[in-house]
Parts: sequence; structure tokens; C-alpha cells
Amino acid sequence: MRKQTKIAALISAAAVLSVGGAMTAFAATGWQQENGTWVYYNRNEEKVTEQWQKSGDYWYYLDDNGEMAVDSLIDDNDSTYYVDVNGVMVTNRWVAVDNENAGDENEPNQWWYYFGANGKAYKRSDSSTSDVSLKTINGKKYTFNTDGKMQYGWVKDGETQHDDNAWQEADYYFGDENDGAMAEGWKEISITDDQAADLQPGDNYWDEDQTRWFYFKASGKKEKNATGKTINGRKYGFDEYGRMNAGWITEATASNASKKDGGSQGIATYSNTFMNYSTPEDGARHTKGWFKTTPGYYLQRNKYEDGADYWYYADNNGKLVTNEIKTINGKKYAFDEYGRMITGFVVLQMEGNAVGSGYSTKNIVQKVDDENAYDTEDNFDAFVAANRATFTSGELRTYFFGGSDDGSMKTGKQSVELDGEKLTFEFEKNGSNKGAGIIGMDDHKFYIGGKLAMAGNDNKIEVVVLDSDNKLISKQSVEDALITYGDGGKQVKKSNGDLDYTEFKLTKLPNKAKAYVVNTTGAMVKSGTKKDGDDYKVKTSNYTIDWIRLEE
Repeated sequence: MRKQTKIAALISAAAVLSVGGAMTAFAATGWQQENGTWVYYNRNEEKVTEQWQKSGDYWYYLDDNGEMAVDSLIDDNDSTYYVDVNGVMVTNRWVAVDNENAGDENEPNQWWYYFGANGKAYKRSDSSTSDVSLKTINGKKYTFNTDGKMQYGWVKDGETQHDDNAWQEADYYFGDENDGAMAEGWKEISITDDQAADLQPGDNYWDEDQTRWFYFKASGKKEKNATGKTINGRKYGFDEYGRMNAGWITEATASNASKKDGGSQGIATYSNTFMNYSTPEDGARHTKGWFKTTPGYYLQRNKYEDGADYWYYADNNGKLVTNEIKTINGKKYAFDEYGRMITGFVVLQMEGNAVGSGYSTKNIVQKVDDENAYDTEDNFDAFVAANRATFTSGELRTYFFGGSDDGSMKTGKQSVELDGEKLTFEFEKNGSNKGAGIIGMDDHKFYIGGKLAMAGNDNKIEVVVLDSDNKLISKQSVEDALITYGDGGKQVKKSNGDLDYTEFKLTKLPNKAKAYVVNTTGAMVKSGTKKDGDDYKVKTSNYTIDWIRLEE
């Protein structure tokens, strides 16, 4: 606009030449020069006051003293005009007029006006009820108040707003005092937010003084779409004041927030209301993809304060995937109730199907994190034994996922380390239970929660009992198996009458259950006789136990 003003000054200088040629004194009518200024006499030889007079192609204004006005605003019949230093009415021009209140708080040094083809300043109508009255000048849009002053910054009800919360209350933004063009598209604006600390404590971009991005529609109104808007192929979200979202944002309702204390599933419901956006400089929402970051203060405060980063996955709507085993790019991953990718060896409690037909292979109730539940082999064995029914039903399942930057589900034979000891596990390779630790027999080996059932080195061999579906009922030493399932035993004597051995049968097995023998490698003994560490001799045929003898 300054450039345009300079052009106006050049044209006005040319106009003076025209006026000078036209203002030749003829008697006592027309233009006359008096006391160094110009005046105009009508046909009655009276000095004209408060009127416009034309000379050549230009208009001039005679003030209340009859003198030609120069370099000033002219108010005439509710319209405002401007005459330049040569007295010429300005048309189609920007003009900057010194502000008599410059220096006062929130007062600019000068006010900009725009004068149209008829010389009238663009103004807002006194009867207007809209926030802004737009005028297009050289392809850009501007707004003016009822006095014709160009408004700037945040504008509401036709006037520039200077309060710290103007960015919250106003919908339109018009640049600074020497620009004034209506914002369209992205605009980075400095704001003050005295409630910032309550939003996301600790993040430096939530300080009271911020520089944040806003997006303005073609209409000039700021975007306030909280659920996300696609701009140039990327998703962005905006808060209720139009500020572009950054970091962790939740749409939690009061009811959802209250569920946070309702166990793992309540936390998952709450966590699922969170979306994650990039920094205030970028702001794009994470959508249908992975991202690694620190949990939000309101998402998981203790981990937020630890400062540790975790992997998360956002769905098509930008919502966190929680309590779910999900296939992503052909691989399976699991997520806990906070949306964090689960890693390593875990026991998961699965959700029961509504129709009562078993348990989901996808939806997780919770990751079992009981202290010492399965941190050592002994604790794991005890945990499985105490929860055998829920493992057998599929409510509890073991899984093995990759490390902190992998996380993909592992299948087949895997070496799992518990308390520094490497143990052999087998996880389903196919089917709906893919990835779950095998329970029961597979390829003539027995698994308990996925862990290969092997006899202890001291026992040498142990007895494994499976039900009709090859699900594990028990794994015990030979002696304990006799106590649980054996008959009273039959004594067999030598020819001299001395006791040779006592032979036992496992006659108390559950209906359709079968007993097998495994050695220290986990292999099932197919046929033959084996002795354990207590000198019990076990005879098998086609993998099943025929008898157990204790010799004298």
C-alpha cells in the first residue's frame, strides 16, 4: 500500500499542472488565489464554502472558510473523502493518515483508508450485523469500520480486538496495521493463553506466550473442526478457538473420562479418545500409521513424567488402537489399554465372545502384569498351574512379540528368556489362534502355555496327562502321578518268595484322558522302558503308559 501511495503522489503532482492552467483569474468569479491559497467564487461573486468544485478532470474541496483543502480528510454527507497535498480528490488509492492518538495503548501510528472510483472511503454500514464487511482491492480482501479506517489483526463486530483473548473470540484475522489483507489458508500468529498450563503441563509449546498456526477458509473464517480437516492431503485438527492442534489431544466426554478408573477396559475406552498431532510447527495428525512419542500427561501421567517413548498406532480416524491384536502390513501387533505397542513375552487375558463361544483372538481385556507372575520359569509354571482352566479355555494366552522397535508377533519355535534362562516355547503358526502359545500336544511334544514340557534333570522323565482334545491336564513326577492317578499297585514276587517289584496302573485318569512320558529334552517316549530319578521304571507302547514299576 505504501507503493500505491507514492504513485498517487506522482499523479497528484501532474494534476497541479492541470489546475494551474485552469485556475486563471477571470473577474470575480471562478478560481482566485488569495493569501497564498485558492478560493472559488460563484456567479453571484460569492465565495463557495463546504462544496466540491471541479477543475479539468479533478475535484477540489472548499472548506468552511472557502479555502481549498489540502492533505486532509473530508467528511461530506456521511461520506469521507481525501484530498492530497495539491487539493486533488484521491480516487482508487490507499492513503495513510496520521493517527492523532498515536502513542496511546493499542493505537497505530497511522490509519489506512481506501478511496474508490467516486472518491468515497470504503466503510462499514452502520446497520451491518456481520463481524466484517469485506471489500476486494487488487485481489485481496479488507475490512473497514464505520469511519472508513482499515481494520487489522483479529476483527469482531467490525472492529479490531486488542484483548489477549481476541484470538479466542474473533473468527477473522487481517494482518498487521500496515497490511490488513484478510487471512486465507495457513497463518502463523502470536497469541497469549493464560490457561495453557492446564492443557498439557510440561510441554513448552503450551506456555502462556505462543506462536501457533491457524487455518482460514476462503470466507475468511478460521477453521475450528476438532475431528480433523484434510489440507493438502494431510489431516489437521483445530481446537474450539481455531488453534491448530499439537501433541496429545483428547475428545473425552465426562462419561468416558470417568471410565478411566474402571479397570483396563475403562482405560482403553478413555485412551481411545486421544489423537496425536505433530509439533506446533507441523501439526499433521497421525492417521493410519505408526508414531513414537512420550505418552501425554492426561493419557498416562506416570509414563509421561518418566519421559520414555513408546510406539503407537493410529487408525483411519486418528484414534489410538487399544487392547487389540491388529494386523498391520501383513504382521500382527498387540496394544495395551493405553495404546502402547506390547513387546516381549506376555500373558494376555482375552475378551469373551458375546455369543458365549469361547474367547476372542483379537480383543484384549488386559495384559497380565501381576508382580512376579511369570518373571522366572518356576513362577511361570506356578502361574499356569494356578490358572490352568483359563489357559485351556483360551481366556489366558501367552504371546511373544519383538523388541522395543519391532513388536511384531512371533510364531513357531522361539527361545524366550525368563530371568536370564532361555526356555523353548512354541507358538501357533496358523489359524485363528496364530501367535498364541500352544497348550497340549503338538508333533509329539507337550506345551504348557507355550512352554515345552520337559522333565527336570533330577527326575529324568515325567508324566504328562492330556484330555481327549490333547489339552494339558497335568505334568508331574512319576511318583506324584501315581499318587494322583495310580491304583494300589500289585506286588510281584520272585521264585524264592521275596518281593521283586510293585507294578502300578494309572486307573484313575479322567475320562478319555491319556498319560504320556517326556524326557529332559521334551521329547515324548514312544515305546520302551525308562527309569526316573527315584528308580521308578515306566513302560510305554505307542506313546501311552502301560505300567509303572518300583523295584526292590
